[in-house]
Amino acid sequence: TKTRPCGGAGAGVRPRLGWGLAEREKQRVGNRNRNRNRCWAEREEKKGTSTSTENEGGRGGTSEERQAGGGGSFDPSLRTKAPRRKAESTDAIATALTRRFGLAGGLAWVGVLAFGVVSEQVKTRLEVASEKQNTVEIKDAKVVTTASGLSYQDIKVGGGQYPKRGDLVVVQYTASFNGELYEDTKSKSRGGIAFVFESRPLPSGITPGFEEALSTMKTGGKRVVQVPPSLGFGSETTFIESKLKQETVQIPENSKLTYEIELSRVSIPPS
Repeated sequence: TKTRPCGGAGAGVRPRLGWGLAEREKQRVGNRNRNRNRCWAEREEKKGTSTSTENEGGRGGTSEERQAGGGGSFDPSLRTKAPRRKAESTDAIATALTRRFGLAGGLAWVGVLAFGVVSEQVKTRLEVASEKQNTVEIKDAKVVTTASGLSYQDIKVGGGQYPKRGDLVVVQYTASFNGELYEDTKSKSRGGIAFVFESRPLPSGITPGFEEALSTMKTGGKRVVQVPPSLGFGSETTFIESKLKQETVQIPENSKLTYEIELSRVSIPPS
C-alpha cells in the first residue's frame, strides 16, 4: 500500500489483476476519499485541534480509524467547529428585550431598574425626614394601663408608622428587674437589635409584654414600660445572656420588669 502526499491524485491501494472497470473505478473513488480525510486530519492536528470526535451515527475513534473500515464516502461530520460562546444575563427581561428590540431595549430596561432603586432610596429618605419632623417629645405624660396589666408612659411620640405582624423592627432598649439594670443595647450597638415583629420564638430578652408595648408605638417613639410577671418571664427563674454585663444574668421568678424602649425603624423584611 502506498500513501500519496496530501493534495495528490490517484489511489493509495494498487488495483488487483483481473479487476474489471467497475471495480477499478470503485477502488479509485474510495482511495481518493480516504486520502481527503487523512489530509484533513493532518491539517487539524497541525492547528492543535482534536481530531477525535463522534459523528452522528455514534461511532468513536479518530477520523482515520473510522475510515479504515472500507471505502466509505467523505464524512463532513468530522469537521469540528469551535463552540460558540453564549452571553449570559442575570435578568431574563433584559435578555428578552435585547433580543426583541436590540441593545436599546435592554438599556431601557436597565434604566427602569435604576429609576426604581433611586426612587426607593428617595422615598426612604423622605420617610425618615417625615418621622423626625413629626416626632414630639412629651413631658409628664399620663401613665396608661392596658387590660392585660401592662402600663407605659410615653417620653416621645413617634412620627412614623406602627409595626405590623411580619415587619422587621429595629429597637434600642434598657431592661431591669427589681431596680437592677441587666441590659442596655446601646452599650454594644448604636444600631440596636432587629427582629421580625410577632415572630416566634421571641429573641432572647424580649417578652410578650415588650411586644405589646411596641405594638402601639410609632417609629421614632420612646416609652417606659412596666411589665407584670404574667407578660414577662413568668413564675420560673430565667437566665439571660446580658450584652451589658457580658455574663449570664439570673432573673428570679415572678419578677416585674421595666423597659425603656425606643423604636428606631419599621420596614419590610428582605425576601
